[in-house]
Formats: sequence, structure tokens, C-alpha cells
Amino acid sequence: MTRRLDVYLEGIDHPIGQLLGNNDKSLTFAYGNDAVRANMQLSISMPVAQGSFTDHTTRGFFANLLQENNALEQVMAKHRIDRDDIAGLLYHVGRDCPGAISCVPWGEKPSKMPGNMADDYDAISNEDLGKILISLRDRRRLPDGRSDPSPLAGVQGKIAVTRLEDGQFALPKPGSGAPTTHILKVPSQGNEALVAQEAALMALAARVLPLPVAHVGAIEIAGCEALLIERFDRKIEDGNIYRIHQEDFCQALSLAPSLKYERNGNDGHKFSAKGVARVLDETEVPLIARQHFMTLSIFNLALGNTDNHAKNHAILYPALGHKPILAPAYDIIPVVLDQSVTHDFSFMIGQAEKMEDLTASDIAACISAIGLARTMRTKKSRDRYFNELGALLQDVEDSLDMMEGPGLKACRDMISQNIATVAEILGVPVKQQSRDTFVAQGGGWGMGS
Repeated sequence: MTRRLDVYLEGIDHPIGQLLGNNDKSLTFAYGNDAVRANMQLSISMPVAQGSFTDHTTRGFFANLLQENNALEQVMAKHRIDRDDIAGLLYHVGRDCPGAISCVPWGEKPSKMPGNMADDYDAISNEDLGKILISLRDRRRLPDGRSDPSPLAGVQGKIAVTRLEDGQFALPKPGSGAPTTHILKVPSQGNEALVAQEAALMALAARVLPLPVAHVGAIEIAGCEALLIERFDRKIEDGNIYRIHQEDFCQALSLAPSLKYERNGNDGHKFSAKGVARVLDETEVPLIARQHFMTLSIFNLALGNTDNHAKNHAILYPALGHKPILAPAYDIIPVVLDQSVTHDFSFMIGQAEKMEDLTASDIAACISAIGLARTMRTKKSRDRYFNELGALLQDVEDSLDMMEGPGLKACRDMISQNIATVAEILGVPVKQQSRDTFVAQGGGWGMGS
């Protein structure tokens, strides 16, 4: 069946373009004339132009709008739609896909609108919100009358909410199309330590990184621990809430969600340092974006976060018709503490796929590939840049004492060990406190242990 969908951006009363799903499930997308004239770009993978984009490019962008939750599975079963029928799925779920975009059947009005805090939200009690969070935590059926509460992707249970000016939580009124302002993320039962760990690592990032970091904190509601994340793709003015268009690096590089790790890609079609460079080249100030991305990459090494895949990086479009900017850092978690998952890098650093293979030459090659080749041109400039990274590692080490509380000692000791490892690779001095050796406990990235 052929599907024709109008693609809207919030705040624009006419479609920015049209998505066509053909009988063979292939896709095409074309911008409307108004979008072309105003240079309203959806993605750097689809520059504003007249004419249609083919299946490869179109699929890479729109497939990443599909939810990763039970609602999608239910739609597939109810309407007998295959997972690779992107247009067919968006026909049913595209009104509420993530971000500022909505995909609606041809001729329908846009489904997303700015929200007014006083008029467009229903307050929800902590008791009722707690029931939802506990159901998400325990993977149980949601309370009666509650549909799946969030279009957000990810493994952990999540609900998108709005925090009103008085601090109370609320949900958009049905049919309002109003945006939310926060995400509540709930780990599965038995993994509650992830809340304190991610909150601590994000607080550490906010303290030491010279780049924007998402605002994240731990919260307990009706006895359920959760992570409260302020959405960086929102703007609040005079009591009104607006969505800001964004795209993750999978969309920017025309990669299917399954290709968010370099190891799953193939030549010319993968998440890599060179691919990152292509995205950063399109930002408003490429040099700053490159520096920030590289600093964040070294920080992730120190924190044991190898899950910095293409969907955990994004660019924002604060003003349509203008160049995007690199989004704040988000989803920083201590993956190396989990021995049940691979600790291979999300993208290769030079020729290294994992920490034990990493050398200073690999880091230099990655820095060059990202677009900072000038800093690696001479030994003097390379040493200067490595010393700047060493100063970052020192800042992390000096800030570790802020990580206090149950379940954080192993995380803190792991980071300290990682700092020593990365500093040794870079050949830079870092003065460290005496801590337990995490490697001796069977984990970490110790050299030669």
C-alpha cells in the first residue's frame, strides 16, 4: 500500500515536506517549496533542495523517529505491518514521534503545538506518577486507563512529563499536542544503582567539561528511584513551552538505528570519527564543535562510558534556516562496571577497538580525523594538546570526592584507575589520591594487570 504523509515541524502551520512510502516499502522525501525558499532543513543528510531524496537517505533519517517501546510492537501486530515498513509505521505513530517533527497522513493538520503551562497540562499526583514509574521499573502492565507514556527510545523505562512553575509534575492534555519539559528514566528492578551512578557522572561532567551538559538529577517518587532529566530541546518563554528541532548522529549520517555502533557498519556506511567530522563540519562553529566532541570523548574514556554511540550524540537547530549546534552531553553512564556487555568502543579511536589496544598514536589519529589535524601537525603542538587533555583528567581526579553515597565507591575507584590508564597512554602527569585498585576487583582498564 502506498502511504503519503505530511511532515511538520512544530510552530509551522504548513508541511515542511512530504514522505512517500511505496508499495515495495521504499521511501522518498521531498521538501515543499516554502521550505526550500526559507531554507528549513530537517537534516544535514537531506540539505534543502528541490527534488526527491531516495530510499537510502530518507530511510536513514525517518527510521530513527520510530519508538523503541511496546507501543510500536502493538502497532505492528494490530495492523500487520513489518518492521521495515517505515512509512506504514509512521502513519500510525508519527503524530507523536520524538522531537519537534510529526508525520501525519496526507491532508491532516499538524499534531504538535507549543504548550501553555496554565492551559495545556493536567497535574499528576506523586501517587499516580509513582504507580506509572513502578510499572515501568517492574515491566508490568501500566495502570488502567494509561497508555504507553512516552515515545522515547532506550532500554530503560521512561516517561516524558512537564514540570510546572510550582514544581509539580503534569502531563499534556489529550489532543493538545503540547511538549513536555523533562524525562523520568527508571532502571529495571535490581539496577537501581544506575540512578545514583548516572546522576553522579552527569554532575561530574557539568563541573569539569568546558561544554554544555544536560541537567540531570536523582529523584524518588512514591518510593521509586528515578533519574530526572531536563530536556535540552525545549525553550520556555512567558509560560509557553516550545520544541527545538534536533537530530541524532544516526539521522545526520543516514544510518539506520542498528548502525549506531561502528562495529555494526560497513565501509562508507558507518559511525566513525570521519563521519563525526562530517556532522561537525556542518555546525555553526565547526572548530568549537570539534574541540568539544574530542574533549567529551576523552572524558568518556576516563568514566568508562563506551556506550557513546551515534544516537547518544545530537545536533540542535535553535533557529530554523540557520546552522545547527552540537547538543549538550547526555547519557553518560559507567558501562565498564557492567561485565555482561561488550566494552568495545562505540567508534574506533585510530585503529583501536578497545582500551587495551589504545595508543597515543591512535588518539592522535582520531583527533586528526575529527578535524583537528593542525593540533597534531608537530610534536610541539601535539604535546600541547595532550597536556590540555591531561589537565582535563586532573580536573576529573580532583573532583572525584564529590561522588559520595551508596554504590558510588566502586564507580569512583574505577574512574581513578581509568584516569591513570589514559594519562599513561597520553604520556601526561596526573597527581592522584591513593585509592583501591579497581583492576584487582576484576574490572577496569588497567594496563598490564
